[in-house]
Amino acid sequence: MKIQILKESLKQAIGVVEKATAKNPTLPILEAVSLVADKNSLEVSGTDLEMGIRYRVLAKVEREGGVAVPARLFSQLVGALLEKEITLSLVAGELRVEAKDQQTNIKTLSLEEFPIIPSLQGNEEAIEIEADVFCGGLSQVVSIPGQSQTRPEISGIFVSIQKEGIKFAATDSFRLAEKMVNFPKPQSTEASFILPQKTAKELVSIFGDLEGKIKIYISPTQVLFEYSTKEEAGKISIQIVSRVIEGEYPAYQEIIPTEFGVKVQVPKQEIISRVKAAAVFSGKMEDIKLVVDPKKKGLEISAESQDAGRHSSFLKAAVTGKHLEISFNWRFLLEGFSNIKGEEVDIGFGGEDAPVLMRPLGKEQYLYVVMPVKA
Repeated sequence: MKIQILKESLKQAIGVVEKATAKNPTLPILEAVSLVADKNSLEVSGTDLEMGIRYRVLAKVEREGGVAVPARLFSQLVGALLEKEITLSLVAGELRVEAKDQQTNIKTLSLEEFPIIPSLQGNEEAIEIEADVFCGGLSQVVSIPGQSQTRPEISGIFVSIQKEGIKFAATDSFRLAEKMVNFPKPQSTEASFILPQKTAKELVSIFGDLEGKIKIYISPTQVLFEYSTKEEAGKISIQIVSRVIEGEYPAYQEIIPTEFGVKVQVPKQEIISRVKAAAVFSGKMEDIKLVVDPKKKGLEISAESQDAGRHSSFLKAAVTGKHLEISFNWRFLLEGFSNIKGEEVDIGFGGEDAPVLMRPLGKEQYLYVVMPVKA
């Protein structure tokens, strides 16, 4: 193996693939990335056995071949180099990294021990969607799942691909978020799967700011996301393969409230600011109190701590319904407001102990349901 490659291209590839590696004392190969050179490109790969990433980038290949090297060490070395071009070659079982007047030899691992990352067979049907649209929707629910050994299905994001678009849903039993993103035109494929939260976070991180479309390929046990640039100069290709979580996702639609005794419309940034201020005084239970006052036409947000003191503020709002006092975990409340896009939030209350529905005013298809803290 011997190649010349642009340092920035290699650095970017390693930075992405490194996200799939994992510390594993019994399987040290999982801490490595594989480098495989063929034709006119280098493929950098990594996996933790649940998620795998392949990143293919252009390179001048003098001699084809492959090797596995420790991901963190290799990433640190490449990041420290200032030269624009790097030469990689396999010499006497070591990876030699040359950059102008610098030379480094890295101890390698057996490429034969590197786990196989599933590939496409070539006849799978793909769903296409703009990368920023897909990742934008996913980002609004990605922080919600709960980690449960007895209910592994709620530790991931439910992805429902429908003819009109893709619906994302996530819950931890105390709150629920749902987001719908639409296709420009209806598609024929319909499918659903539960995506691990780690994979979802990496998808948002890796694809979120990229221009162009991603392709989604689904099988009963795994899902593959593929992105590639159209231009030949600087062409890259990224594949993220993930297992899917087994099990049936809860019928969450049943807990979304539809009737409200009290409704409030508030400016999003102002309510976020008031909740953050009250949170400072929330105490060990992390709860803050909301008082809906139709007579004063507004909302009082307060918190009290035996150690820190107390805080209250009043926010004018459009209120319909009766007087209501209700408490929430401030973190859950703040996350709901923060994930809502737009300037105004519509809040529907069913009662002191009933779940509360939050959604943006306008056409955005997003909702957030949160349970109150019982007194």
